[in-house]
Amino acid sequence: MNILKRYTIEQLILYLAGVIIMPLGVVLTINAHLGAGGYDALNFALGDILGINTSLAIYATALLVVFITSFIRRGSPRFTTFISSFFLGLATDFWKVICAGIQGTNFISSILILLSGILLVGFGVASYMLSGLPTNPTDDMIAACNERGISIRRAKITLDVVCVVLALILGGEIGIGTIICTLVLGPIVDMFHHLLNNNILIKISK
Repeated sequence: MNILKRYTIEQLILYLAGVIIMPLGVVLTINAHLGAGGYDALNFALGDILGINTSLAIYATALLVVFITSFIRRGSPRFTTFISSFFLGLATDFWKVICAGIQGTNFISSILILLSGILLVGFGVASYMLSGLPTNPTDDMIAACNERGISIRRAKITLDVVCVVLALILGGEIGIGTIICTLVLGPIVDMFHHLLNNNILIKISK
């Protein structure tokens, strides 16, 4: 409880909103069946090549990202970001069951589901990034880049492009949905980040 006392109610609400809503968006983008997002496609491809569960591939890439982020910040690795990865995993499993009946059966429905998912992912990521509580490793790296003067939009797009290229090299599932996610998710996260931080006047002290 001492850890929670360091944070305000607003911060906790933002964090909970992020870890609950973002996985819902991820599940919807997957259920659209138009191609996985770059990071997801990379993890699936890595798991297939190594013959391991996708979750193990996720943990492996997340660990690598933790060390890359520490290099960007020029500080110690923040292993607390794995806390968010744990909760995000639980929420993802929950939404996979709840949304099992929501599937893209034609191009129009797939596009609508994909765009809905992207909006929810963008809101969720921006929400828990602003909370000040530990984000997951990839979003913490984006936050670290933002601290170094790189916009969230540019950092997110760059990360997505790198993941897409690596996924392609490894034979991952890439489709029009991957391209859409790569191009628009960064700007959407940036939009919600500014909306929550400025217009709604939620100020989180670092």
